[in-house]
Amino acid sequence: MKNIKRIAIIGNAGSGKSTLTQQLHEIFNLPVYHMDKYFWKPYWTYPDPEEYKIIHDKICDQDAWIIDAMNLRLLEYRIARADIIIFLDRPRYICFWRIFKRLVKYYGKQTPSAAEKCREEIGFRFVKFLKWVWDFKKNYPPKIMELLNKSNKKFYIFKSQKEVDQFLNKLTENIL
Repeated sequence: MKNIKRIAIIGNAGSGKSTLTQQLHEIFNLPVYHMDKYFWKPYWTYPDPEEYKIIHDKICDQDAWIIDAMNLRLLEYRIARADIIIFLDRPRYICFWRIFKRLVKYYGKQTPSAAEKCREEIGFRFVKFLKWVWDFKKNYPPKIMELLNKSNKKFYIFKSQKEVDQFLNKLTENIL
């Protein structure tokens, strides 16, 4: 694991991607990229897809990184460049719990992994976001698994916090 320079972390919103990204940063000291910061324009405005693809691919082409992102359209490129991929395949209730916990903590503010002027709020966008989170389980895991299986890359799938914690413990035991 000492030769790991590129780690892709994927999963549903609220699955723990940003938290795990920070934990892995503390272990490997690799640059961190929360892709929401690059995807969203101020006030939750959607970007031009091609403009975002250029930004995404430039980051993926760097020598070292931990990328926290989902974006299925660009996932194959990210997987191809990653040394390892971690898929946080967490239950919906965990994702919703974390989303609401984040909403309470940061209501009216920008989270550390959010784009500029993208504040946690309740409104139409938030309801649409919750629907996306709900639909994630039926829409994304089969496509994610197809990409992971054809990649021939080392990947991990964690369904619980216990599995994540065990992984982190093994990493610190082997590296530190």
